[in-house]
Amino acid sequence: MSNLADAVVRFLCTIQFSGEDLPFDEDWVVKYLEETIYEIENDYSDQKRQALKDAAARSLKSWLREPDEHGYTPRKLLKPDHRAFLETFAAGQFSGRPV
Repeated sequence: MSNLADAVVRFLCTIQFSGEDLPFDEDWVVKYLEETIYEIENDYSDQKRQALKDAAARSLKSWLREPDEHGYTPRKLLKPDHRAFLETFAAGQFSGRPV
């Protein structure tokens, strides 16, 4: 289940932070995110919500990892709103409020 949860978190982040990079209608993005968050909060089992929380925590950990032997780390590329999104997801606050 963790692979699927990782994919869901990556997809939601892509949709949330696509900007002009992807040809999505902004109204569609907002509606899609709202519907997905509603489904997570109301229809997902505790086990599925936990898998999403764990996936968000893994993603955040990857973004914030220490530099490798070449000095590379993606942490400087992580924008504050993307970090906040992952942090709230990892805390189980899928819509910005505790579940």
